Amino acid sequence: MKTKEQKILDSARTVALSAETWADLSNALFDPVEGLVAKSYPTRDEREKFIQTEEYKAIRELIDAAEERTDLVEGATPKKSGKFMVRLPRSLHAALDSEAEQEGVSLNQLVVTKLAVQMSRLASSATPEMALIAQAYLEVREGYSIDRVVADPDMDRRFLRRCREFGLTGTDFDLNWKLFNGRKNKFFTDLPKTKNYTASRKDEFEFSSEMAIRFVQEHIRTKESRDISLDKIICDPDLAVDFDKIAARLAPGFSPLDYRWVALGVRKAAGRYSSKAETIKFPDFEFLGATTSVRASKIPTDQGMYFFRCEDQPLFIGETDNLRQRIERHFDSGGKTGIPDWLYDSHTKVINLGIVPTPEVLPTDRKIIELGAIHSFHPFFNYCGSRVA
Repeated sequence: MKTKEQKILDSARTVALSAETWADLSNALFDPVEGLVAKSYPTRDEREKFIQTEEYKAIRELIDAAEERTDLVEGATPKKSGKFMVRLPRSLHAALDSEAEQEGVSLNQLVVTKLAVQMSRLASSATPEMALIAQAYLEVREGYSIDRVVADPDMDRRFLRRCREFGLTGTDFDLNWKLFNGRKNKFFTDLPKTKNYTASRKDEFEFSSEMAIRFVQEHIRTKESRDISLDKIICDPDLAVDFDKIAARLAPGFSPLDYRWVALGVRKAAGRYSSKAETIKFPDFEFLGATTSVRASKIPTDQGMYFFRCEDQPLFIGETDNLRQRIERHFDSGGKTGIPDWLYDSHTKVINLGIVPTPEVLPTDRKIIELGAIHSFHPFFNYCGSRVA
């Protein structure tokens, strides 16, 4: 009886006979959602084990043979005509028209030259693999940042699919992580400014993203005895889905992109305001007693900060535009204690709630005060960049 690996290899050979180009073959096999390998091995561990097999090596040889048959470059974009339409802001269009006129070339020639120069810079400053990763990103980015492309499940799927079409190997995490490192190594410094993206109604679920970060980090630490950063969680499609599920259980009704984007915002704020937060003075919390006896209707609707604490263990500090609504959100998902049992088992200990209304404080200053309190108390469910690898 044939093994699963042998059956996949047989299927790959059949696909190879009908694939017009190596890109078509690569996509059919390695597309992160519809590909034969992804469907056959849905988890990261299964895919990593398959990569070590002789059958996988044979599949790579099929793609290599297809590259030789259809040509590496021509076979990468078999159905593209070479023409595409780009909508530009009027101001940018006018500036390009003016520059083209000064240079004595057509607008088309100018734009093609600028694209060629950018790709040349990438190719000269990075490895061939990194240049292809960069090209895949540039083709799918729609003007957005690397963070947005990787955090958006749909855009990341398109990026990974394009990488596979270019014949790039490695896990989905590997490709996302290399793209992130490309940003850190300044391979993308010459790109135009990216479009802004803001998650709507952030105040309603920001706490869930932060708690979900810590839940996944602690799960990995317990299961695999290693620390993991937020960036690595977002770059790993399997862990990112786990993160989404936890965040949605704490504050349902939002998209995976929203949860992930706000989590990245928590990380950025921790880095941006860390030095100020370490020296900030924050007001004392007024503790209202056990959460089981707290009535949310009695909590003021002012903006402010709040503190969940289980006897001597700090659990979570948050800041919000509306204290009453935020605490109600905690009670909606966490029951009478405000922190669900599946997230934190307090046993017979009592969870207490403290609040500090800050009606006159600007949102940025409120965030700095919150971070100062986090640095001081080190609550278990608050993100702290210095605490992870």
